[in-house]
Amino acid sequence: MRVILDVVHGPRRGQSFVFDRHDTFIVGRSRFVHCPMPEDSALSRDHFIVEVNPPRCELRDLGSTNGTYVNDNKVDRIRLNPGDMIAAGQSIFSIRIEGVTGEGDGGAKHRTIALGLGGQVVTCAGCGVKAPPGVDIASDSDSPVLDSIQWLCDLCRGEIATSPQPVPTYTTIRLLGRGGMGVVYQAKSNQSGRMVALKLIVPESAAARSAIDRFLREMSVISQLKHPNIVELIEQGMSKGQFWFTMEYVAGTNLESLAIAEPGKYPINQACRMASQVLKGLEHAHSLGFVHRDIKPENILIGQSPAGLVAKISDFGLAKSFRGLGLSGLTFSGEMRGTVPFMPPEQMLDFKAVQPIGDLYSTAATLYYLITGQFIYDQVGEGGDLIRMLLEEPPVPIQERRPDVPDGLAHVMAKGLARDPAHRYPTASALRRAIRPFC
Repeated sequence: MRVILDVVHGPRRGQSFVFDRHDTFIVGRSRFVHCPMPEDSALSRDHFIVEVNPPRCELRDLGSTNGTYVNDNKVDRIRLNPGDMIAAGQSIFSIRIEGVTGEGDGGAKHRTIALGLGGQVVTCAGCGVKAPPGVDIASDSDSPVLDSIQWLCDLCRGEIATSPQPVPTYTTIRLLGRGGMGVVYQAKSNQSGRMVALKLIVPESAAARSAIDRFLREMSVISQLKHPNIVELIEQGMSKGQFWFTMEYVAGTNLESLAIAEPGKYPINQACRMASQVLKGLEHAHSLGFVHRDIKPENILIGQSPAGLVAKISDFGLAKSFRGLGLSGLTFSGEMRGTVPFMPPEQMLDFKAVQPIGDLYSTAATLYYLITGQFIYDQVGEGGDLIRMLLEEPPVPIQERRPDVPDGLAHVMAKGLARDPAHRYPTASALRRAIRPFC
């Protein structure tokens, strides 16, 4: 499947924008957006954003002055359908969805398949209920076999969200946490007796066997990462429509919990030590060609060693692989608040092209949060305001949040959070050297 936005009126009339993978598309007067129209004074700098995960797409107005209209109705946020007309400023866009196979992130292909052809049906992997026709299916091949498609009905998805589901050869012990990428339990291997963290993730889309196999292969490659500051991925698989991963069990908390325990009072030298350890892990991963793409406080686990606290990066590569294969939903319509304040601006404009330097921006934003107990922006809300801040507004200087931050560290933070990647520290080791004097 692919989604096409045709400009039928306005300064860019005749242009078409084609999306065959998970992506975002921003319209406005700013030179940073995907469709800049500085000549249209009726547009705001960042007017609206469309998030696409073919065939789904959703529009969100970014707090524009003159509003965004879909089919002549002013909207704040709306799911788009084929034939919808979007009006903003002097421009009108038309939505088309074509049922052709397209190359996705890394070659993934996303399709919608009419189920029930030739007597074959897709049923829920949990309860066996028949899937409705036209279910969106993530696939990595042109012709996924219908009887190999994994799908869960809403009832079974809800059950997984509220209670642990059995995974072969593991016994679940207790809930550890919930986040944007699934539920995590403490569990025990029935074979070795090893204590592990067991993560369960349910795809937003139905998933063909080709997409499942590719996702598990990509995560298997991630399991090659072995470093004291990276949570080890032990084993992965799929059972009853849910992906499961067993990881090194870290008997501690995470940076999110440390930051909110006493906001703005966490010791600066200890915070810098935690960030330095994160950067050691990133230095190792980047040297092997891996980019995390989702560094944030809840993804930094804190364990204990004889030498003191140890920071460990979790969920390496998970978000990238999950989104790239079309297994995720529309991420900005979900948990935006926990991710966007730590996201480098370039990631908003292109999920696929994020480089290692994007992880360094996110690490700097995470350190800022740990030291101050606040995000890098003032009055972080939801939706369009948050996206607009990421694209246009500079971070609040850290000393305005916490005056006892040394001048040298404030300079390091400002450089680490530079909007232009060329103005940041170029490598994890360079940023770590800059932070070291404050540890």
